Amino acid sequence: MKRLLIALSIVVLLASCATSEKESMDNTKMVITLSENPSTGYSWNWEQMGAGELIAVSDEFTPGDENLVGASGTREFIFAGTKPGHVTLTLSYGRPWEDTEEESIVYSVTVHNDMTISYL
Repeated sequence: MKRLLIALSIVVLLASCATSEKESMDNTKMVITLSENPSTGYSWNWEQMGAGELIAVSDEFTPGDENLVGASGTREFIFAGTKPGHVTLTLSYGRPWEDTEEESIVYSVTVHNDMTISYL
């Protein structure tokens, strides 16, 4: 009986992994999830440069564990291509009223003619 339960658990785990992997194989969207703590005034912003074009189809903050101090959580951006070409996508973490950034992340993105996306 114990072996049967272990075997069933493994099958369920593998089936759930296969579903997650299949869903993440959608290469028409680019999902970026970053830690954020808006209670400090810091937030993630993005800008793009290049011949191609991206739009943010979603930009959502999800609060973390409410038992922790502060309002930390995650910011999830979902980008889609609207114009083929190369795009340099820069995400910056900072306070809007300050000229400096705490952190920045740069992606090199290619929007293909069929609006699929590849990036580094």
